[in-house]
Amino acid sequence: MKKKSKLLQPRKLSLLGDFTGKRWLKIILRTLHILSIIGVGGAVLFNVPFSQWVWYWYAAVATGVAMVAIDALSNFLWLVQIRGIVIYIKLGLLMFLGGNMLVNQLVLITIIIISAIISHAPGDIRYYSIVHRRRINSFHDSKG
Repeated sequence: MKKKSKLLQPRKLSLLGDFTGKRWLKIILRTLHILSIIGVGGAVLFNVPFSQWVWYWYAAVATGVAMVAIDALSNFLWLVQIRGIVIYIKLGLLMFLGGNMLVNQLVLITIIIISAIISHAPGDIRYYSIVHRRRINSFHDSKG
């Protein structure tokens, strides 16, 4: 059996790439992120003082940053795909959190709705690249 040429194999433009345990690491991080968001969400919706839920906030930020780092460094195309752009939007919305309880609640609810929709959207939406104006799964796809 002939070995495939590296030039013919689809490539991903990345620093991190795939590694053993990556899938499970992402599952664990996502689970911890959801748990921490539950704490933040409950606190925001019920106007609990920040000092009582600060550790949920830190956990949400840490797990969120870790998930973004893994995704972005594993595939730079993630940065221009809808699934990555939604993260920019969510980060932008977080800037509106602050003093007003109603605004905080609306921001949180909006972020949760956006997250649920994009995480369950078909691949043609999640992997759509705004730069290439079509679905792009790998660097190889971006050439055609």
